[in-house]
Amino acid sequence: MKRSRTTTLGLKHLAFFEAVGEAKENSPKAQSATAGLLMLRLIDHWVLAGPVMVEPESVSVKSVRSAIMQLEATDPTREVLLGLVNAMQTVREVDIQPVLPRLFAYAGCLEKRVELTLAADVYGTIARLAEEDFDGDLLIDSFLRLGYCKRMLGELGDAEASYAMAGKIAKRQKDTARALRSQIGSATVVMMRGNLPKAEELLAKVATDSEFADCTEVTSNALHVRSVVAHRRGEIGRAVCLAYDALRCTALPNDRDRILADIGAYFIVMERFEAAHDALMILEATASTTLVRLQARINMVALAARAGYKDLFASSRTRLEGVTLPPENRVNFLIESARGLRLFGEPEVARGLLEQALELAIEHEFNRSIFEAEEMLAERAVEANTQSGGIRFEQSEATAGVELELRKLALAVA
Repeated sequence: MKRSRTTTLGLKHLAFFEAVGEAKENSPKAQSATAGLLMLRLIDHWVLAGPVMVEPESVSVKSVRSAIMQLEATDPTREVLLGLVNAMQTVREVDIQPVLPRLFAYAGCLEKRVELTLAADVYGTIARLAEEDFDGDLLIDSFLRLGYCKRMLGELGDAEASYAMAGKIAKRQKDTARALRSQIGSATVVMMRGNLPKAEELLAKVATDSEFADCTEVTSNALHVRSVVAHRRGEIGRAVCLAYDALRCTALPNDRDRILADIGAYFIVMERFEAAHDALMILEATASTTLVRLQARINMVALAARAGYKDLFASSRTRLEGVTLPPENRVNFLIESARGLRLFGEPEVARGLLEQALELAIEHEFNRSIFEAEEMLAERAVEANTQSGGIRFEQSEATAGVELELRKLALAVA
């Protein structure tokens, strides 16, 4: 696919401009956003004006290097950005190919620390500059990650378009695994919009196709998302079984973290609080990404609210004060906080949080959360039952196996 180059710079990288403007002057966050902005604008100028932009005496290069050197030594983006400048100066003519993998690594660093708006900007830059004939795999992966970032930001239309583009390119490239991943992304958007039967239908087909194609990690991913759909449909026992199967399929640490986080959430709903607590404690100690750790903390709030653990509820909420959460996570945090506040005798504060959750859910078309918040505001929601006689779920070999594994892991990291 040949896509036209941009002939004028225009106002690109608005996300970085906004990050610089919103950050406290000379703070690490401001320095990081400034370095990223100058780097991206240098790449844009380099593509348009040629190698003169990266000559050793270039004012632009000096500005970028100076900004990078202001970053903290422990900041992983520091070395990545320096590598980008060095790569551009190494080639005699403008050659974007050796630069793009480093740019992808930079986006990954931003994504890992939950700077999703900035990461989306960088993935979008790669999608704009890469050529399908030469950078096919990287181009598809950039659209897939862009779809993920947009989805997490609640921009479901943009996410859907990114996943669709990844799928089209993967199909032309005859890349079965990436084509199936794009279908999982599209199905996840369908799920987030509330069409659970359609999402299940799409994911079941992906699971079958990926197993036939021997794409084990894709199979795991499809099973995991199917477990989320089952959870949202109220089929909690089935959700645990699907997640357990997904866990056994994958060897990827990040995927294992995400699956464990959701298993912990399922056990909370099943009122198997000890198993849920084990899962969340493991993630707090071992999770490799900030987003998974944040999700574990939100789920700890949910656990405490449903189990009636007042001290744990208060301490878990305190740990999330002032933390910027992606929209869907923010909505979940508000709803679970409201659940606990009701239980612990603060109904008016709870109502205020539910109203915030509803407004945010409507803004981002999170239909399931809209329904849940409206039900709680109407006081028709089923409250956590800490007394005997609450809802119970049938124990199965799969759930027992997961509980045993969680207990062993929890003891190992304690």
